[in-house]
Amino acid sequence: MKLSRKAKRYDDSVLPGEFQGFEVFHRVDAELEGTLEGFLRRSQDGVQLGEVVLERHAPKKLSFAKLKNKAEALSEQVNYLKERLEIVDHDRRGMYIQLRSLPPYKDDTQIQFNEISIGKNKIVVKRIAFYRKEEVKQQVPLQLSERELERLLFDIRQAIA
Repeated sequence: MKLSRKAKRYDDSVLPGEFQGFEVFHRVDAELEGTLEGFLRRSQDGVQLGEVVLERHAPKKLSFAKLKNKAEALSEQVNYLKERLEIVDHDRRGMYIQLRSLPPYKDDTQIQFNEISIGKNKIVVKRIAFYRKEEVKQQVPLQLSERELERLLFDIRQAIA
């Protein structure tokens, strides 16, 4: 997925999260001709999702207008996370759109938000925290119920289909 210069600079400044104890998953989706992979940890409180990547291996013809429509539809569909999603960045030539929580979660020490990056053949879902004191951005787990996880996987699959 080709990122805009702004998004690339931003992504380069996000530190990887500490996801020890998370299980890696990898599924082949024959119908979609793609793969679903990521890492998560299940507990009594639900699921902590480190990251999920859905990639379609058979390229699909897609205009930027259609990609934007899919991103807008996804932002409306994914209404079960703690914050609503809005388009914050896009790149017409690179066929890339970034959704983010607006407004994000804030407290005295940090700001956290969900981020979904949508490309022509790839979708990445993750949660990022900005720690004010250290001025550091780091990937953190996204807390979901099992039902929310299944719905999220269904919704991103529909967006890339």
